Amino acid sequence: MSTDEPVTTLVERASPSSSPTPSEPSDAATPSGDAQEYSTYTPAYVPPDQAALAWIDHVQKGGSVPDGPIFVELMQAMLASRAPFPAPIATLADDLDVRLEIVDTGKKFPHMLDTMNGTLADNEPIWTQCKTKMTHIAVRLVDSRGLPVRGTAVQQGGLRLRLTLHKVSDDEAMHDGYNPRPYEGLFRGRAGNAFEPKVTMLETNHEFRFQVMLLSSDIGGTRMYVKVAPVDPQLARNPNLIVQSHSFISRARMPDEHTVKNREACAREKRSAAASQLLTMAISLAELEESSLPAASTETELRNASPPNKRPCTTTPESSAALVRAQL
Repeated sequence: MSTDEPVTTLVERASPSSSPTPSEPSDAATPSGDAQEYSTYTPAYVPPDQAALAWIDHVQKGGSVPDGPIFVELMQAMLASRAPFPAPIATLADDLDVRLEIVDTGKKFPHMLDTMNGTLADNEPIWTQCKTKMTHIAVRLVDSRGLPVRGTAVQQGGLRLRLTLHKVSDDEAMHDGYNPRPYEGLFRGRAGNAFEPKVTMLETNHEFRFQVMLLSSDIGGTRMYVKVAPVDPQLARNPNLIVQSHSFISRARMPDEHTVKNREACAREKRSAAASQLLTMAISLAELEESSLPAASTETELRNASPPNKRPCTTTPESSAALVRAQL
């Protein structure tokens, strides 16, 4: 018997007429004067769920419960044609005025902006995550005006989201096997517990909290990023509902406080030495200019005060007396 036959047979037994209310199953199975007409009746295929509803309506109106074989046929037909639970809201996701976006979590992501000891520009640092610290990735739903949207408005029962880890060079999601330490996997949850990458967002936002256990050195130094996307395949086809983080590297630990202080002290010493050198050069130049100006001024003054090789005039008592006698 094909998949359609049990359902059709059940509907025929329950309701050989066009009436939605099934008649007694015993009556449907009992030959009557209309057997010839009934044998030529070919009902249209009825889905298993409609057949079940017909039987429920039949029993609720006082009809007899279907016997074992009929019940088994109905259940088998329903199992054979079982489909995923319909999500009418999800099928309209492309028409929804909604988008998913990442929310800034401060120093939880990134843990550090590495400038490679100042060799990189301030606007080109390497985003760095530390294996020993928690990473927070927060997302929220908003409409085109920036107003919050609840997850239940996008998918019945709440928007199902999944967080995955990717290499920058490959959009394929990585799995625990990428970590050469198999007991660690990709992530670790809060308080050392397992991390659940799938969540149901009922409200407007959600914050994933985890530790990145995979190191960049485990995958050839490649940078990685985190993606958050709907679990539902239909919703996952909507680019407005998919977000990915800034690329980052993952390292085993952050520089300790002593190392950081040493680096800062070295940087301060270098800046201080450079400033002192500039100040010394400026002072030397100023002294040189100052010492050359007074020397020239003194020489000019001496030249104007008295002619060179000229003795000053002096008068003695003898010369004064001779001058008087000459005048007499």
